[in-house]
Amino acid sequence: MTATPRIALPGLMIGAVSALFAGGLALIGGMPASWAAVTAVALGLPLAAFGTGCSALREHGVLRGGTFAPVALYWMIAFPAARLVQDVGTRLILDERLDWPPHPLAFLAYQALISVGFAIGFVWVHERL
Repeated sequence: MTATPRIALPGLMIGAVSALFAGGLALIGGMPASWAAVTAVALGLPLAAFGTGCSALREHGVLRGGTFAPVALYWMIAFPAARLVQDVGTRLILDERLDWPPHPLAFLAYQALISVGFAIGFVWVHERL
């Protein structure tokens, strides 16, 4: 199952916009530009990959259009995974240490809660393009 550019566009846009927000928030929070850039790439790439996967699943009928729950369940797994990649990757690149976030289960549970809002945005973008 491969994604054509038309199918992949919503997922790629989600990754790009998320990267811009993550990098911008890191800068506003007082982080150095290098930290903001790593944060943006470390979050943008997995979200673009998961977004493209979600778009492909919707296009092939696995996740039906017009329904929210299946997409929300997808993102309830994919968003915490993307955030975990970002957190661990950022620590690895900038601090040169491979480490989990403090309280990893609480971290993943919180990201799963946030994922519902992310799924709403994804469905909105996907149905507008």
